[in-house]
Amino acid sequence: MDHDPPDLGPAAHDALDWETCSSELIIYCFTRTLVSAIQLHQELRVFEGDPEVKLVWVICPGSRFRREIDDWLRAKEIKPIPYSAAATGRRDVILTTSEWIDPLPFAPTPILVLLHGVGFHKFVKNRETGEYRLAGLARPEGLVTGQTTQTVTHPDQVRQLAEACEHTVGRTAFVGDSNFDLLCASRGERSNYRKALGVTEDQRLITLSSTWGRSSLFGRRAGLIDLLLAQLPCERYRLAIFLHPAVWSYEGTSEILRRLKPHIESGRLMVIPTAAGWHATVLASDLVIGDFGSTSLYSAMMDIPLLLATFSKNVVPGTVMADLGNGMARPIVLGLDLREQIEAEIERHDHSRAAHLVERLITHPGRSAGLLRDLCFRTAKKKAQPREFEVRSAPAPEPYLHAAHYFRFDFRVDGTEVTGDLYLAPFREKLRLTGERLLAEVGGNLLKRYDNASVIVDPTPASACSTKAHLAELSQRYPGCRVVGVLRDDGSSELLARDGRRFQVSCDRALPARMLAAACYSLVVAKQELRGEFTLRTSLGVATMTVTPV
Repeated sequence: MDHDPPDLGPAAHDALDWETCSSELIIYCFTRTLVSAIQLHQELRVFEGDPEVKLVWVICPGSRFRREIDDWLRAKEIKPIPYSAAATGRRDVILTTSEWIDPLPFAPTPILVLLHGVGFHKFVKNRETGEYRLAGLARPEGLVTGQTTQTVTHPDQVRQLAEACEHTVGRTAFVGDSNFDLLCASRGERSNYRKALGVTEDQRLITLSSTWGRSSLFGRRAGLIDLLLAQLPCERYRLAIFLHPAVWSYEGTSEILRRLKPHIESGRLMVIPTAAGWHATVLASDLVIGDFGSTSLYSAMMDIPLLLATFSKNVVPGTVMADLGNGMARPIVLGLDLREQIEAEIERHDHSRAAHLVERLITHPGRSAGLLRDLCFRTAKKKAQPREFEVRSAPAPEPYLHAAHYFRFDFRVDGTEVTGDLYLAPFREKLRLTGERLLAEVGGNLLKRYDNASVIVDPTPASACSTKAHLAELSQRYPGCRVVGVLRDDGSSELLARDGRRFQVSCDRALPARMLAAACYSLVVAKQELRGEFTLRTSLGVATMTVTPV
């Protein structure tokens, strides 16, 4: 019985009979894990619009982190050829960001192994032997025969690899770091990235960055997310988190989103998807809380204040990452006030650290694209035509996020001064603090919250002529609520107390209607006359609030 041959596309030996577009160089793009696929796709941007090159993707077997590669490639409209038949196809060079592929079935085709992080700073378990190996270093089989070339970004890495594996001597090549180049090129987009994340000028963005494994931030210190959401005033701070693609790949997207659903629904944690967005989120951040993953180093190289939530015994001694964990970056202490630690780190941040790290890790800044293209052609013993490379910025993040609806507050009244902040109710309540009250905004679906709220605010702007009726409707609908409020379309708020008094509230700076309502509730409880100007002190600063009886 005849069988159709496997679809090898441009790699098929009879492709010349069928193809329309010719090429000088056929590159096999090997991927074995989701993170290697994402990084390789980024590296391959160097060939966008290049008529001399054809790219053929191959998914290699043998990794625990293979899940979701097919869906990710399909979303990119990439159709890989079958691994079982790939060895029979035409190719000039193999390019991969997955160091543990088996080179022997594809000998003697030269293989270029690129890093999918920064440097060689971690030991990982060898699935075949149970022993630990240096992450990022290519399999020795290809190095011994000369088939494989290991790329590096700094001379120190050449020395490190020679000590770890003698077969790397003479088998390394210098390239740039595309992640570092992309971060540097995108620095000027910081304000746009913050806008895409909904972070205002007077807010601080705190980003959590986790690698994979039980020793990672997400593996060992997931409770830190709860503590941050409970302790940080929610008007002043926004939180984002991105997880290593291996976390998404092994655990599955649905499982990650299930675990983080309460945090997302709190309205103040933005989960950055695995495929894109971490570069922009780092640059948008005021501080990163990380671990022993490469993004901690990238954040520090970008001069972003950094705290470490956890570290690992598997970090290679003497590396830059080891230095980061041994005092170059401070640890965050869960038993102490998190806000104080964050503000202190931002205040005393050492700006000289970034240049020191770059000097130790990167020797060809801004040249990753050209160096990689030249290396591919040179390795295949073909001549590359000169090309100009456009400088592109990282894409804006598109996080999983949700609107916040439920808050806790305890404003203190001292004469005409009102001091306090709003906190996310679901996590603040875990601290079991006395004296705080519940404020709910219209739009949520947790009905019991509205029954228990002391203040309810509708944040949808309404015309001045409709607010009286709307306030009456809210007051009737929620009889246990002491103050209800409506945002007016002129930017002010209108409030109705349970005793029937109605007030218009304005402020000399743009503060949310819920914050003004919480302050006025506290004045009502303190039996303060609701008329005139009041000084409002919050984590956003000092403002003047004007209350006028209606």
